[in-house]
Amino acid sequence: MKTNKKPTMQDVAREAGVSTATVSRVLAGFKGATSDETAKRVRDVAASLGYVVNSVAASLRKERSSSVGLILADVANPFFGSLASGVEQTLTSQGFSVLLASSGNDADEEQRLLRLMAEKQVDAVIIASSAASGAHINEAIARGMRIVLVDSELPDVDADTVVVDNQAAARSAIEHLLDLGHRQIAIVTGQLQASFDRERLAGYQQALAGRGLKPLKKLTLGGDSSYEGGRTAVAQLLRKQPGVTAIFASNNLMSMGAITAVLEAGLRLPEDISLVGFDDMEWYPIFKPAISAVAQPAYQLGQVAAQRLLERFAADSVLPCTRVVLPTQLIVRASTAVPSPSTSALRSQALKTTLGR
Repeated sequence: MKTNKKPTMQDVAREAGVSTATVSRVLAGFKGATSDETAKRVRDVAASLGYVVNSVAASLRKERSSSVGLILADVANPFFGSLASGVEQTLTSQGFSVLLASSGNDADEEQRLLRLMAEKQVDAVIIASSAASGAHINEAIARGMRIVLVDSELPDVDADTVVVDNQAAARSAIEHLLDLGHRQIAIVTGQLQASFDRERLAGYQQALAGRGLKPLKKLTLGGDSSYEGGRTAVAQLLRKQPGVTAIFASNNLMSMGAITAVLEAGLRLPEDISLVGFDDMEWYPIFKPAISAVAQPAYQLGQVAAQRLLERFAADSVLPCTRVVLPTQLIVRASTAVPSPSTSALRSQALKTTLGR
């Protein structure tokens, strides 16, 4: 018995052996939505069944304009530039546009930007949050916004998360310095609101404790994640603690500031002081001396976050939230060396001469 029932997208998906999301994106004309072979099969099945896309209904289903918001803590930071490239290249290849915004490491600004993204009717937001609490993100999720956390995580937020093991990464850096014989090791931290700052400090403390050493408050410096913050913190450290033999700067901008402060004090790397940075910069290998650093996969962080979002768009049912942890690598170069017991007096004299004290 024949029926006058019109074919549906589900009928096309079933006959073509794909998901309804794939059918939707192929028939909407998104380039790169799937392989050419699959796209042709979907179009052929749709034609044979007589399926016609209802453009009005499709618009209502989409509700948005195939755009994704990307909120970063600091767009001036090269690390976030690489992360943004990973997000953008992955999403634009699938027909999405990316709206980029910077929170300036401010939770209130994050909240404002999330509301702005909602007004722009983005399909989802990928956010590198620097907040200590996820109340503002939960508010956005409650309004129906898809969220993926990248670079930092918030235990009170149920969302897909893509991070590195910051604690293990920092621990490996400090253990390297300890293995060289350093005991007076300073750390330059961020504001300790974001999870990565707290985890890197925990890794520093854990490494010291593992060798029976007590982390000293005077060797824990606040650098507010900026170049100038790192420079100021290390300059003060060198004035007050001339016995320190090594520094671990827990992000790339503070690493640059720390290097500047050491050189401005008339000291040498690594003869007078060893230094390990976090985030491997392109110029680290060619600097004299080449800088030791923890390298994290910035581009891949953005890429995996974007891929997780695409998986959610393509799924026919609600997917459980996942936590993806990507590996880091400690790259040992020439800025770290065995401490020389004879340099303390020379360093103190150099500091007195340079600083006029």
